[in-house]
Amino acid sequence: MAIITKSQVKNLINKKNIKDVFIATRPLSLTLAIYSTTLGIIIAHMDGYLFKTGSVTMDLWKIFLVTIAGILVQTATNLINDFFECEYKYREQSNVKYKFLGKMRTRFDIFIFLLGIACFGLTALIGIYLVYISSRKLLLIGIMGIIGGYSYTGEPIVYKRRGLGTVLSFILMGPLMVYGSYVVFSDSFSLRPILLGMPVSLLIPVLMLSNELRDYERDKRLNIKTLTVRIGFINGKKLYLSLIILSYLLVAIYVILSMLPIISLTTFITIPLAVKSYRKIKEAKKGLVPITNKLHLIFGFILIISMIMYT
Repeated sequence: MAIITKSQVKNLINKKNIKDVFIATRPLSLTLAIYSTTLGIIIAHMDGYLFKTGSVTMDLWKIFLVTIAGILVQTATNLINDFFECEYKYREQSNVKYKFLGKMRTRFDIFIFLLGIACFGLTALIGIYLVYISSRKLLLIGIMGIIGGYSYTGEPIVYKRRGLGTVLSFILMGPLMVYGSYVVFSDSFSLRPILLGMPVSLLIPVLMLSNELRDYERDKRLNIKTLTVRIGFINGKKLYLSLIILSYLLVAIYVILSMLPIISLTTFITIPLAVKSYRKIKEAKKGLVPITNKLHLIFGFILIISMIMYT
């Protein structure tokens, strides 16, 4: 197993490597964590758990920590994913390689893995502190989140290759993260954060499916058993569309049931973007992931703003 010395770390810190690290963190995807944690916080406020206990400073501190923990766990997941799956398509590979976790890797590859583990470690520390100042219920949620994040593509589990990537990403980055953020303030069980966060949470597997649909031919050729490879391209496309439709349908139902304000229906202005994203499946697949990410970004932003106006 390779050991990276301090001098080697200094050599890794240059303009190009910093850019590659930035790319590996996939900053645009971090809206998944930001939206999920924000939804949990907002719903806790809607239920009367924020800024009504006399400790505004503590609530603001918790909001900061919850958001940072969410960003860190997703950043860690992205870095580990790049280490195991991408093998640095972003940069020129070094001729000097070391045996690391059963494969020959460059120092930069190893640095990315260790950086991912460090992000998981920071998440764990924040989680332990939040358990101490809020609720013990967070302990199990945090453990599930960290193990699930690593195991997405991390050896030996690699649940993405078992066809579970889309499903577990939805659970871990959607309902679990929304509910975990809610519990920090409420210390009680409730289905409300899970239900009200569902329209945005459902767009998480849509994003996963956009990657799988784009890479379908490659994954099939390499025998990577993603959900789309297992159920077939046509069924993957149908699932992609069904989840998008369900997101809009839930918003309408919640408005009718007075669970969301009528202004939440402004999310429907993103329907043309949803239609465009679906059409991208048939066209140039390279544009499918960015436009799906854009749909999640705008739809989630509008719904969150409408909920803030409702509180």
